[in-house]
Amino acid sequence: MEKVIQPKENKMGTMPMTRLILTMSLPAIFSMTIQAMYNVVDSIFIGNYDADGLTATSLAYPLQMLLIAFAVGTAVGVNSLVSRKLGEKNFVQANDGATHGLVTCIFNYVIFLLLGLFAVRPFMAMYTQNEAILNYGIQYLTVVLCFSFFSIVQIMVEKTLQATGNMIFPMLSQLFGAIVNIIFDPLLIFGIGIFPEMGVLGAAIATVFGQFCGMVFCLCILFFNLHTCLLNQPHQSVTFWLFYYGYLSVTCQQLLFKNRKGHH
Repeated sequence: MEKVIQPKENKMGTMPMTRLILTMSLPAIFSMTIQAMYNVVDSIFIGNYDADGLTATSLAYPLQMLLIAFAVGTAVGVNSLVSRKLGEKNFVQANDGATHGLVTCIFNYVIFLLLGLFAVRPFMAMYTQNEAILNYGIQYLTVVLCFSFFSIVQIMVEKTLQATGNMIFPMLSQLFGAIVNIIFDPLLIFGIGIFPEMGVLGAAIATVFGQFCGMVFCLCILFFNLHTCLLNQPHQSVTFWLFYYGYLSVTCQQLLFKNRKGHH
């Protein structure tokens, strides 16, 4: 039998405005800061390993930002739909929105899987002809993009949880993933203990493993805490609105990123 989000009083309708804004915004700010730290942490450790590796991860940043823009953008579409349906007390459609959000992750992942398989070398070749930088960039981006499913799902589930007013668990999932990444980065880059020295490739694996751990944390909360249903038959109208709101957000994020680059 299909489970639905049960009707219950939500803090967004009862909590004083100032307190609500603080409890909703501060964890979100912290979560986004942690998300941005993945590339920073990789850069710190790689910079101490090889200067060419640091250059390669810097050149990889635009494609990573594109990945984040797609993941966050479509997740914002889910967030918008779920939060509006919860406000209308239409819990069945809210549950449908959460379900379809997981379906859209597959579409996004296919895009970045193809990029990881076929577009990484041409992309890096546009920036450098240095063989060492080129190889480091290909190693790093291939792993990050081909295993981007973990990051895409984690971000989607975070936004779904945030639509219900739950800001703490999404923050904890980002923190958990970031801690795993920080622990495994030096182990895999420098080859500490039982781990082989893998350099830039090790940084990419540590990043993906951190995202995997964050995804597992989020899915456990989603299925065992909120009692959301498993995947159902997708409805065309629901999918349309998710992509409509989501890709508007993707476009905005890409324009902001392009604007920031123009000022540097």
